[in-house]
Amino acid sequence: MFRKKIKNLSEILDEKTIIKVERLKKRRIPIRLKFSVFITSLIVMIMFLSSYLVFKEQRSQFTKQMVSFGTIILNNLSNNCSIPLLENDEASLNILIEEISKNKDIVYAMVIDKKGVIKVHTDINKVDKEYEPLKDTMELKKDKDLEILKYKEGEAEILDFSMPIEYQKVSIGTIHIGISLEALEKNIGEVKLFVMAITVLFIVIGIGMSFLIGTLFSEPIHKLVEGTREIKNGNFKYIIDITSNDELGDLTLAFNDMADGLRKKEIIQDSFGKYVTPEIVDMILQNPDEKWLKGKKLNVTVMFADIRGFTAFSEKKEPEDVVNILNEYFSMATEVIQKHGGHVDKFAGDEIMVVFGAPISYEDHSVRAVRAAVSLQNELKNFNSRKTGEGREAINIGVGINSGNVVAGNLGSSRKMEYTVIGDNVNLASRLTREAKANDIIISDSVYEKVGDIADVDKLEPVMVKGKSMPIKIYRVKELKSQGV
Repeated sequence: MFRKKIKNLSEILDEKTIIKVERLKKRRIPIRLKFSVFITSLIVMIMFLSSYLVFKEQRSQFTKQMVSFGTIILNNLSNNCSIPLLENDEASLNILIEEISKNKDIVYAMVIDKKGVIKVHTDINKVDKEYEPLKDTMELKKDKDLEILKYKEGEAEILDFSMPIEYQKVSIGTIHIGISLEALEKNIGEVKLFVMAITVLFIVIGIGMSFLIGTLFSEPIHKLVEGTREIKNGNFKYIIDITSNDELGDLTLAFNDMADGLRKKEIIQDSFGKYVTPEIVDMILQNPDEKWLKGKKLNVTVMFADIRGFTAFSEKKEPEDVVNILNEYFSMATEVIQKHGGHVDKFAGDEIMVVFGAPISYEDHSVRAVRAAVSLQNELKNFNSRKTGEGREAINIGVGINSGNVVAGNLGSSRKMEYTVIGDNVNLASRLTREAKANDIIISDSVYEKVGDIADVDKLEPVMVKGKSMPIKIYRVKELKSQGV
């Protein structure tokens, strides 16, 4: 019954199906993977930026150390070379140069006289040759006492330190030393390897942590999706375990509250439906805030079905047995009536009042009523066959049917309302029932006009009924030409 409340679902089904198809066309990327990619990218970006700053600072510090180292050596060498150069003592100069060249970072060392001729050099082949200035250099520092140039020799970067050699403040030559930056690059390379190893380690840890965190996030979401499917399928008892005290926990709690509310609503609706017909329940639920079912004039067919000899029948039974028998009969009759679109208006003692054409309108309400009456009589035979086999007495009913205009709407007080139909045509249907004997279906002339082509009937003598000045034409339905019941 609850699903009837959402009949408009079929109207938006196509749109939702299209949206779902379009969504499936797109590549599905799980939250865990998205989270992992995000965390990994963040780690890589942070490590790259950190590495860049570390390498830059490391290179700057190493370069400063090299400059300081080269400047100290150059100062010492310049002070010690002045006398030997002035005296042209190449042996002493060679001893000084060889002593310096023992340092693995020093690529070359040379002493040049004031004429620009190389007096001593770590490469003996360049001795006594004219000094050729370096090409494609980058100046790092230059003042009257010191000049530092940077250049490349193949793949190696070299710092060239030069300083004048003075004797009593008179320049008598120049000294050059070249220091390789290979050690610097080696140290930076080692730092790079270390940083890369740390980066890889952090990425692995980050991926693992992101998958773990992504799982913690996605698992409750998967449970909520599964819960939504269960609710969609009408399982309102479905409850999700709350595993976290956070926003996802709040969402899960809200979902459980919603499911519980729907479950209670379904229980209320099912219980309500036992006292109010499904059609009325649906109309209330679809228009809860409107003044539904106002009084209006409608053309309908009213049917009464009354148990014959029930007073005598009930006097022989215990009250509980009487109620049980009536409930079994009413359950069977209600199922048959609703199958043909009839609205069970009320149960009055052993009598059933049924309306065809209200509150749900049918153009063929007369035909539906006659078909329902025939079906009810046929089903009652099967019902009696089963019950008499159990030692129970058979139930026989008489049916009266009339069509015409009635007033339909809510009747009652502010505390209790009842949807029903009233009017002379309702009274006529009730009085026709009194003319019906056991297993009879008596119809009025207004009904016969609609069903004459599908039902075999016996025309009976017109009868006088209360409230009518003229006799009423009546007919007994024998069988349907076209069963369809």
